Amino acid sequence: MKIKTLRTKREPKEFVVIDNFFGKNMVFTSLLPRLMHVTTTMDLLKIYYEEHSLLPEDINFNFDDYELVEYDLIEAGVVGADIRNKLSSPNNLVSMLKLYFEEIDKEKKDKLEQYIKKEIEQSEISIKYLSKLL
Repeated sequence: MKIKTLRTKREPKEFVVIDNFFGKNMVFTSLLPRLMHVTTTMDLLKIYYEEHSLLPEDINFNFDDYELVEYDLIEAGVVGADIRNKLSSPNNLVSMLKLYFEEIDKEKKDKLEQYIKKEIEQSEISIKYLSKLL
C-alpha cells in the first residue's frame, strides 16, 4: 500500500505534523509520519488549509519548505511469507529437473516433462512478481 506524508525539504528531513491546538493550527516535526492518501498533492493541502483551517502566518509563506513524499507501507511478516510462497514453484522446478536428468526410463521422462513445462510457466509468473515486489 502506498501512502504520502509531509516532511521538511531541508536536512534533517523530518516529518511534519499540522495539529489544531485551542483553535489555532501549529506546525510540529515528528519522528513518525502523518499518513495521507496517495492522491494527496501540495496544491490540495494548500487549498484545504486555506478554506477549512487557517494556518499560522509563517507557514503560509513557507509552504515551499515542505514536500510530500511517497512511501510503501508493508505489513510486517507478510512479505516474507509471500516470498516463500512464490519461491515454491522455482524450487519444485529445480527438483523436477534434477530428477529428469537422473531418470533413465523414457516413459517416466516423458511424464515428468509435462510437469516441468507447467512448473516453468508458474516459475516465470513467480519470478516476475518477485522482481517487482520491492
